[in-house]
Amino acid sequence: MEKDKEKDYIDFGEWIVPKSWDDITLLQYENIERFYENKEKNVDIREIIHILCNRTIDEVNVLPATFLDIILEKLLFLQTQPEVKEPTNKIKIDGEEYVVNIMEKLKTGEYVSFDSVLKNDPHNYAAMLAILCRKPGEIYDSKFEAEVYENRVKMFEQQPITNILPICSFFLTLWVTLGKHSAMYSQVEEAINHTARHIKTSKNLGACKRLYLTWQIRRLRRLLKSTKRT
Repeated sequence: MEKDKEKDYIDFGEWIVPKSWDDITLLQYENIERFYENKEKNVDIREIIHILCNRTIDEVNVLPATFLDIILEKLLFLQTQPEVKEPTNKIKIDGEEYVVNIMEKLKTGEYVSFDSVLKNDPHNYAAMLAILCRKPGEIYDSKFEAEVYENRVKMFEQQPITNILPICSFFLTLWVTLGKHSAMYSQVEEAINHTARHIKTSKNLGACKRLYLTWQIRRLRRLLKSTKRT
């Protein structure tokens, strides 16, 4: 009889289940946001456990229902909002200070990289922070991109969300500003393309009209350069 019991016994290993928002990393928080963005009404709890417990869906599928209940009880804190301290442009990690520079405007490299991340994945806060939130004196250049950027993203991803939220709150204000800036850049770019198409496709343009539109393109291009520098 004891041997039969041993055959029925399955060791599911040790499951590390977060018990509070302090146990949730920025990467897990990002993944939860991505998951909910793609869902309308029906939420598959297995996906949430997969994200928060770092287990595969297959591992979740074979859990006994009683085991699942224990996990869900520990995750009840998700029904409450994490506590967010005052927004700040600074954060300390392992004794090192990282700062979002609010004294200067974005450089071209910062702007282009940030804009690219934002368009590809608006939930990738770790990558955005890696670009804008750096050690004092660090410059975002090709060397930073090649040697520092990827590790910096991973560092931010592993930070507890409760530690990262104050700078995220500050950072999201910049995001809104940058979003408006990005929209303006796109509008100017489209205006240039539209004007150029108009010159090319209109056969009956007079000399004055053609000169005016050519000047209009030059003016828009100057504005585009100005937008890049902002």
